[in-house]
Amino acid sequence: MSTNCLLIIEDDSPLNFALEVLLAPSSGIQAVKSNAADLQDLVNEVCNLKSQVVILEDAATRTEKNSLVNMLMLNPDLKIIVVPRDNNHIHIFRKDEILIQSASDFLEIILAE
Repeated sequence: MSTNCLLIIEDDSPLNFALEVLLAPSSGIQAVKSNAADLQDLVNEVCNLKSQVVILEDAATRTEKNSLVNMLMLNPDLKIIVVPRDNNHIHIFRKDEILIQSASDFLEIILAE
């Protein structure tokens, strides 16, 4: 079973390369980079792609954290993962905050139901 994942990452971010390697086709994750210009575009992308996970870099300027609440209210099964540039604590808007120590930890979080 494949997990659809929407990426909201700045073009010049080092995270782009890391996610490209990590989310290889063999990972079972179908990752699509967002083209959304505003919250409504983002909601439309999530609905059209049937995304189960949104990965948002904390430095991304297209989305405000209040918008994340709106996204969760419109899509209660959605998991939003915010990845900071300056540490290994990712923020999961749904249930938990988890310290990741390896790439496999990150993949497990994305694939977890």
